[in-house]
Amino acid sequence: MLIVFIDMGLRLYELINAEIDELDLKRRSLKVHGKGAKDRKVFFGKRTFRTLKHWLRIREKKPERVWDETIFISQKGDKLKKRNVQHLVTRIQKEAGLEDIQVSPHVLRHTAATLAVQNDLDVFSLKRQFGWEEIDTALRYVHMSDKSLQESYRNSSPLDNLRD
Repeated sequence: MLIVFIDMGLRLYELINAEIDELDLKRRSLKVHGKGAKDRKVFFGKRTFRTLKHWLRIREKKPERVWDETIFISQKGDKLKKRNVQHLVTRIQKEAGLEDIQVSPHVLRHTAATLAVQNDLDVFSLKRQFGWEEIDTALRYVHMSDKSLQESYRNSSPLDNLRD
């Protein structure tokens, strides 16, 4: 779940409500039901792909029980509750010795957005991936240094990219 939070930038309720039928491993995407009852497709990388495949194999090998259709389930096969995920994140935080650092599903979402921008995701793609209504929300994560702006513009200069 932590990998999904970091790679997809999901909200907590998006993660616990994510359904297997909405997962497209081939295209490395997941349709989520986001804020304001708006659906969106989020994408994920190779590591998350491998992790999800591994989790789905483990999930399928569980003894036969009534399974919920969500991707992540409790040990009993039920849909996860928000507090269970929050407790899990807190437990991992303590095990990692990070008690003095704020860690929560929401902080992991912010971390995902910050890392995506640091890895050159543009603001419009960031807005779409994270399901924000306003571009201003995405802009909070864009803190370009002069050097990265220079490099970025060097590759996108309108005149330099004109075709002869």
